[in-house]
Amino acid sequence: MAPNSLPILPSPHIGSWLDAHAGPLMSWCVLVAAAAIAGHLVFRLSGFPRLLGYTVVGLLAGWLGFGDLPWPLQGNTQVLLQTAVGTSLLMAASQISLPWLLRQPWLLLQSFAESVAALVLVTGVLQLLGMGWAVSLGVGVVAMAASPAVLLRVVSDLRASGAVTDRSLLLATLSGVYALVLGLVITVAWSPAAAAGAGVEDAQASLVLTAMGLGQLLLSLGLTVLWAVLTTVALWPVLRWQSSRSDSTALYMLAALVAVSLLATRWGGSAALGFLVAGLLLRNMSPKPLVWPSAFTAANTMLSLLMFVLVASMAGQVVPTVGLVSVIAAAALARLVGKMGGVLLLGLGTGLGWQRQWPVACAQSASSGLALVLASALAMQWAAVNAGVAGALTAIALPMVVLCEVLGVLVASLALWRSGEAHRGIGLSALNAKEKRHDA
Repeated sequence: MAPNSLPILPSPHIGSWLDAHAGPLMSWCVLVAAAAIAGHLVFRLSGFPRLLGYTVVGLLAGWLGFGDLPWPLQGNTQVLLQTAVGTSLLMAASQISLPWLLRQPWLLLQSFAESVAALVLVTGVLQLLGMGWAVSLGVGVVAMAASPAVLLRVVSDLRASGAVTDRSLLLATLSGVYALVLGLVITVAWSPAAAAGAGVEDAQASLVLTAMGLGQLLLSLGLTVLWAVLTTVALWPVLRWQSSRSDSTALYMLAALVAVSLLATRWGGSAALGFLVAGLLLRNMSPKPLVWPSAFTAANTMLSLLMFVLVASMAGQVVPTVGLVSVIAAAALARLVGKMGGVLLLGLGTGLGWQRQWPVACAQSASSGLALVLASALAMQWAAVNAGVAGALTAIALPMVVLCEVLGVLVASLALWRSGEAHRGIGLSALNAKEKRHDA
């Protein structure tokens, strides 16, 4: 499998025809419009968050061949995804007070345990199903990350607020830290064993550590710290101004994030991890929680729409087979058990009662753009060494991410409704009963 290819479905080529006659930009204009309409209809008729509609449109787009995007993600598409993920991570991390968090050892243990449990269970299940160590561990790393972006959209659409909502977002952000750090280590320092002969693709290869890989890892960590510092230096002055709520400030902030993403794409390091660390620095350099410009929040909404469509469209291009579907379902189930089990088993000492641990556990099941960033980085790095490993990782990880995204949105929404922290109006039944709707 070539580094820039996916196992593609034999599609009707509607998207390819549109690309040829109107260009990729026209294809994406059609996709964005369709996703916006679908999201509104889902939200209005069912009460569930809009991103379910975005995901459905993305899956159809991938199956129909819209966009003709290469895999692993490259160029402008990679920068767009990193910026979309980065804005959500920046906003989520900016709500975490490090002094308070360090005084909560049980909470740190809980977040670490649920991430490690997902990693171990997914890796173990794939090993039992005959996958090699490289593929199993790579998918396990992708499975570690929950999705702050999904939770931010769910919270916004359902107008959720309260202790369960805050704790869910906190645990999702911390799991992103663990996944990004381990993903950087696995991506840079370790690589699959080279194929035995020219043209041979061995998906059963194991991982090997080299001295060159260790040196590259240190360089990547240093560059990641540099991107975090640059982002903090660029945003801190304007966020301190009383006039920092203007639209021009939001444009400046977006331009700074895109510039850092471009630098990371060109020189290395993790832009997503750098944005997350920058969010922590910005929050803990300020005596009060940050208030983001409304235009920046609106831009994050648009970037999230594009991200959800992109995630689903990439997964929609993977060829489904009976064996592959069973492997994906097993990996998704193992991830769900690990995430929820880790939260529930270690939740007694975290200050939330047992009844409120369930919705927090349900909220960790979602996955999205952050997982796609990890999968793309692993596939990009490993494709040159062993294309079989990169192809197997892609075929399992991408559908698993979308499956967990859809299930996670449904489960998290129901859990927040059940906890009483989100408005309960659901769809036409609430409208006909004249109940208070969350989209009123």
